[in-house]
Amino acid sequence: MRNYLKGAVAGAFGLVLAGAAVADNPDIGVIVPTLDAQFWNSYVDFMRKGADELGVDLVVLNADNKPDEMIKGLEDLIAQGVDGIIYTPYWATAVPGLTMAKDADIPVIMTDSYADFDPQDPLFPNYLAFVGPSDRDAGMQMAEALFAALEPAEDGNKYIAVVNGTAGTSVAIDRRAGLQDALDRHPDVVVVGEVDGNFVRDTSQTVFESLWQGNPEIQGVWAANGGTATGVIAAITSAGQTPGEDVIVVGMDLNPENVDAVESGELLFDIGGHWLQGGFALVMMYDYLNGHDVPADMANVKLELLPLTQDLVAQFRADFPGGVPEYDFQAHSRTYNPDAETAVFEMSYSN
Repeated sequence: MRNYLKGAVAGAFGLVLAGAAVADNPDIGVIVPTLDAQFWNSYVDFMRKGADELGVDLVVLNADNKPDEMIKGLEDLIAQGVDGIIYTPYWATAVPGLTMAKDADIPVIMTDSYADFDPQDPLFPNYLAFVGPSDRDAGMQMAEALFAALEPAEDGNKYIAVVNGTAGTSVAIDRRAGLQDALDRHPDVVVVGEVDGNFVRDTSQTVFESLWQGNPEIQGVWAANGGTATGVIAAITSAGQTPGEDVIVVGMDLNPENVDAVESGELLFDIGGHWLQGGFALVMMYDYLNGHDVPADMANVKLELLPLTQDLVAQFRADFPGGVPEYDFQAHSRTYNPDAETAVFEMSYSN
């Protein structure tokens, strides 16, 4: 814990490591928004695999969808003196978290939701990198798939509902912006209402049920993530209707249950793979602690995601048994492999 040497002078992006080695088993703290969501469990599972392969003591904290718990988690990690922090700055926690970590001389990598400034900003030299999805593009792809599948109503319009994610996060904002990009190209699509599902199943089911009750003309639902889509599907099923037939749903994340839903036809379209971001961030942090700076041109990573439709499910299962791609953490680490170029790769189909 706090067992590596740092230089005494500032480099281009603040303090840099003077030594090339870190003592065994650096402590890296991780905070996720909620472990009630399958996505964040997959994220943590992949990071734990990486921690085992790299020799990292991983400290995982759950914010339980509460802003104050995110701040408390940051305070706890700093009090423990972890060597590095990887967290998702929901609820405007980027600046407070970076400030506390900077004061404690702890490097930070953010995932999934980004700050209003780029990594390695002079104000926060401890902000090494961001790793997350290309949310706007994903939101647009979801919308285009949904619009294409809907038949016009008698008046020529197509009627959809929107179940957004956690309000104010860059994730929710960018995905909704992608939806708007598609809406601007399709004036025949009418949004009858929008609700906030907070990226979790139960909330999404409840708020969509209320919206649908007042708007029975809804033909399709743009759901901001996997848990949201699952909640919408549960609401449709509970009402005695058939998701994928009576109401068409699209979502995001490639959670196992959503892959199954695409296969069964309950979910028209899914896109994801970005839970890998935590593992990529872990490699970047581990290498930094071992004296390998994050190059400025590789510090802001926006992952292109993998789309999934029913006709691609068999290929998906063949390429990614259990939904997990093959990834050798040591081979992607510059500490173990001097020839490693980047910790990041993007999922793609073999055929």
